[in-house]
Formats: sequence, C-alpha cells, structure tokens
Amino acid sequence: MHVGTTLRSLYSNKFLIRNFVLKELKNKYAGSFLGFLWSLVHPLTIMGVYSVVFSWMLKTRLGEEVGTSNFPVWLYAGLLPWTLFAESLSRATSSVLDHANLIKKTIFPSEILPVALLLANCVNFLIGLTILLCFNLIVGGSFTWGVFLIGVYFIPLFLLTLGMSWIVSCLNVYFRDMGQLVGVFVNIWFYATTIIYPLSVVPQRLHPYFQLNPLVQVVEGFRSALFKGQLISDNKLIYLYASSFVLFIVGQFLFQKTKKGFVDVI
Repeated sequence: MHVGTTLRSLYSNKFLIRNFVLKELKNKYAGSFLGFLWSLVHPLTIMGVYSVVFSWMLKTRLGEEVGTSNFPVWLYAGLLPWTLFAESLSRATSSVLDHANLIKKTIFPSEILPVALLLANCVNFLIGLTILLCFNLIVGGSFTWGVFLIGVYFIPLFLLTLGMSWIVSCLNVYFRDMGQLVGVFVNIWFYATTIIYPLSVVPQRLHPYFQLNPLVQVVEGFRSALFKGQLISDNKLIYLYASSFVLFIVGQFLFQKTKKGFVDVI
C-alpha cells in the first residue's frame, strides 16, 4: 500500500524537510514585531473569549471528574491539540498548489510538504504546552508526572493529522473547492469535539457517537494526563490508535496514487 515508498521518501528527504520546516517558521512570522509570540496570542485570545462566555456569562462549572476547577486552563488544554490539527489541515490543503513551480519543473517529493507544515506546527505546539504548564502552576495547579503521558496521545494525533493532510492536499489539486470544504468541515468538527464543554454535559445516549470522533479521545486524553495523571480506558486508546493508523495509511496511499497526475493538472 505504498507505505514503504512513502517512509523511504521521507527518510531520504529528511534534510529537505528540515529546510522546509525552517522556511515555514521564518516565513510565518517574517517582518512581524511579535514573531513567535503570535503562535501564543491566537489560542490565548480564543481561550480568553471562551472563558468569558462560558465561565462568566453562562456560568459553566467543571465537575470534579475533570481533575481541575480552573476553566481557562482546562479549555487551553483542549485547544492545544485541536490547534495543531486544525492549522495543519487548513495549511496543508493548498500546500501542493502553493509549490506548483517546483512540482512542474523538477522531480519533487511532494509528499514532504504536508509533513513539513505539520512539523512546523509541532514547534508551536511545544511552545504552547510550555505556556500551559507554567500557567497551570501560576493559578495553583500542580505538576504531575502525568504530563509525560501526553506523548501517548501525541503520536496518534500526529498520524491522524498527517494522514488527513495528505488526503486534502492531493484532492485539492483535482477539486479546487476542497479548501472551502475543509474550512466548513473544521468548524463543524470543532463543535463536535469536547473542547469548549466537558463530555459530561452531552446526553448519555449520544456518548457512543461522540466517542467515534478520535479527536475526542485525544482531547480527553490530554486533559486526563495533565490534570489527573491517568490514561483513558484501554478500549478508547485502542480505538484512537487504530483509527489514526488507518487514516495515516489511507492518506499516504491516496497521495501516492494521485501524485502521478499532479503535473498534468497543475
């Protein structure tokens, strides 16, 4: 299913990927006064707005089962993995078309483009995670070894995001409406994921449907690791890894099958 071909390509072009990652990070904040701080301003602004709306205006309260009573910290813990996913997917949609000149003029490994974008966003993720841990300590939270359990959820999040990034980037070459569809899709998926509300407020009869969303497992897992030092249940963890791995396999397979026609369509 082309997995070996894809992995060999990524490994053999690791230095090219590194250069694209550095280029992406530099271009993103080129000429900007705040530079990398913008990677924190956006999620912190969203966190502030939602905190005011839900914890102050709507009087949303967290139960003991979530492991913390601080709504902003709890909210940011959910926004962090979501931002990595949403930004990577949105940027990856046009990644192939944005580099049409390279693809048309040279034998270029276009599968590295979504990878480079995702890795660049991982840098922002690590910065945001550091801020979250510091902020949690400032507001009276405690540091637990559960923070190292985040890696258990980061791996499937990475695979899921990369798989979907490959899918939307190759489809966008043939269907130029994909960018608009991804924007609508991401907005719907945001509210279908337990980011701004705990799963406990969802009617029990709907829980099985929410659990089908792998990002629910990621978000719940991040929060469980940070605030309770625990892993989610084995069944949920198995489903998360299985669904993420399937999306990764499907994504790289579809990209490898369609990339042969990029030159003719672009």
